[in-house]
Amino acid sequence: MNFGETIKKIRTDKNLTQTQLSEGILARNHLSQVENNNYFPSYDRVFMLLDRLNITFEEFLFIQNDLQPHDKQRFRSEVSNYANINDLKQLEHLSKEADKLYENTANIIYYHYGLLCKAVLEYGTDNILSEAMVQYVAPIKKYLLDMDNWYLYELKLFSNILFALEVEEAIFFSRKAFKRLHAFRCFMEYQHTEQHLYLNLSTLCLEHGDFRAAKDFSRTAIDIAKNYRLIYEKVCSELNHAIACIRLGEDSEHYETIRKNMVVLDYLGFDTLHKHFMLFLKKYEIEVK
Repeated sequence: MNFGETIKKIRTDKNLTQTQLSEGILARNHLSQVENNNYFPSYDRVFMLLDRLNITFEEFLFIQNDLQPHDKQRFRSEVSNYANINDLKQLEHLSKEADKLYENTANIIYYHYGLLCKAVLEYGTDNILSEAMVQYVAPIKKYLLDMDNWYLYELKLFSNILFALEVEEAIFFSRKAFKRLHAFRCFMEYQHTEQHLYLNLSTLCLEHGDFRAAKDFSRTAIDIAKNYRLIYEKVCSELNHAIACIRLGEDSEHYETIRKNMVVLDYLGFDTLHKHFMLFLKKYEIEVK
């Protein structure tokens, strides 16, 4: 559908007349021309119309695209989902797709997410920091550091490359990220981005043996996951927290937390993620019956 058709569809679906929608925004006959694609209103009036329709701009684009996510939105979502569960097979496929899309569109999003796929593939399930992986992330890091301010896209991108940074560097830039992220707390994406930042920081600290920091970051990640009912994220955060606590010589009850959550990962079929945590347990000589 085009712009005017989409406006008309939403208006009629919500049983609003042209007069009800247009009042105080633009003349009714101008709205009629908009719906017939003979007139395009100024951007401020576009957003006023969407506000009266109780439709976000992103939702409007989704409806205009016949209830299908746009390619960029779909691609970013798939990369994030498969990176979270460490599905290397799917990430390899997405890496090739990203290269083709970037070649055809020159859109930097495909370039960034293609690099991210390659970096995660290089990282694998063995959690080995290689020079090749750092090189893949380097252009993304430069893109972020060249900016005065980050927005939601950049904040999520930063969270996704944490695993390729040094601990001190990651913590330093995370302070900037959390401060900036707070400005976007009214957005639904805020809760996931905030939680993933803390979870990824805890994982990074675990990998570098900073168990005190890993414990603190994972504790916050657990609390956020509970608040927003993020089940998968809660499981991963609890595993990180339990591993850190055991390495710090704390109560043995954490062994049971690991056992239960490893069973959950196995039951849900997250084989690659299960292997990831098994390697963590082996690395730190933690045996769970």
